[in-house]
Amino acid sequence: MINTGKIRYFNSPDHDTTLTNVAAGRGVCLAPGFLNDHSGQFAWIPFDCEESFSCVLCTHKADKRQSVSSFIDILKGLYREAVAFPL
Repeated sequence: MINTGKIRYFNSPDHDTTLTNVAAGRGVCLAPGFLNDHSGQFAWIPFDCEESFSCVLCTHKADKRQSVSSFIDILKGLYREAVAFPL
């Protein structure tokens, strides 16, 4: 978008700062849906495009914590739902 349009932009050091700038009326943000804070303060409008990026969860291979396994199971379930019922 930056290359094809006359868009002024700035980068924030973190997503919380981005949301602060959006709330202050300084701009808008294109962000992956997993960053949605679910506070009801912002409008999260799906932006369908061909571009995508991979996302990985990194952990140490010896990490056997149940909480990590549970988290991975939750992520897998969310992914299955997203594939079964895309927006």
